[in-house]
Amino acid sequence: MEKERGVFFNGNFYTGIAISSLTLLAASTTPIVGTLITLFTPLPILFFYYKAGRLQGMAILIISLLAVTLFHIFVGITANLPLLYLSGFTGVFLAELLKRNYTIEKTVIYPVATISILWFLFLITLGYHLGKTPWHLIEGHIAENIRESIQIYSQLGISAEQINEIRENATHITQFFTNISPAFVVIGISFTMWINILFARELFHKNKIWYPDFGDLSRWKTPDRLIWLLIIAAGTLLIPVSEVIFTGLNLLLVCLFVYLLQGFSITSFFFKRKKIPRPVRFIFYFVIAIQQYMLLPLIALGIFDLWIDFRKYITPATDTTS
Repeated sequence: MEKERGVFFNGNFYTGIAISSLTLLAASTTPIVGTLITLFTPLPILFFYYKAGRLQGMAILIISLLAVTLFHIFVGITANLPLLYLSGFTGVFLAELLKRNYTIEKTVIYPVATISILWFLFLITLGYHLGKTPWHLIEGHIAENIRESIQIYSQLGISAEQINEIRENATHITQFFTNISPAFVVIGISFTMWINILFARELFHKNKIWYPDFGDLSRWKTPDRLIWLLIIAAGTLLIPVSEVIFTGLNLLLVCLFVYLLQGFSITSFFFKRKKIPRPVRFIFYFVIAIQQYMLLPLIALGIFDLWIDFRKYITPATDTTS
């Protein structure tokens, strides 16, 4: 790890504050792109905390959060602040975990478990002050998102029949997504951790800073026994009890996400072995981001890899140059 040199208030310190603050602001104030930026809000905190050390790193985090808080109070929008605080401290948490040189599984699972618990405790506290249960808070948030989506759809020129159908079924849609919200919270946090760990590795290597050796992640695979949890979760969907069905559905969604990561690992292995150019890889991932149904083949790839071991059949690209 790079040691701190020079006085406390150096260029690295101010750069860290500027980049961290701007990232947090962009994530909370940009209408559409902000959702994507939110995934990367822990990254600058993680990088500068790790590079500058604990003292400067915490100062960068606190000053950045203070600046962003003052801005949101000034414009009268404070709803996103808890998420920004959580994102900032996630960067610190990840930095501390990286120093301990854990396996990739522990480096992801530990913050996912911790942040999920903190988020639930926040909902309990907020619900207590508002006189609502955490479940009702989530339900209200989802209902508001559906109402906003209906407005956006009407502006995009979607037919009135489709919009009316969504509006008529809004209650059922809200209830369904409320019931599977635990899975989406875990999946969202897990994906954020995974993305930041991968991008941090590139950033650290580029700046010649030590980074844990997680091995070749394109060869990563899930434990074989996870398939039994997947089968059990799918089996609970056949039990005609709503609580059991939604518990099983949440477990099933989390399991499918893990196998999706394995599917991505297989495709990454294919790209490396076949020496696919980076622009082509970017296009592939971009298409998946806008065409979510393409996630299903990747999930299937991850599941069936348990028996087929696809990477065994991927041969290296042949060099045709003379």
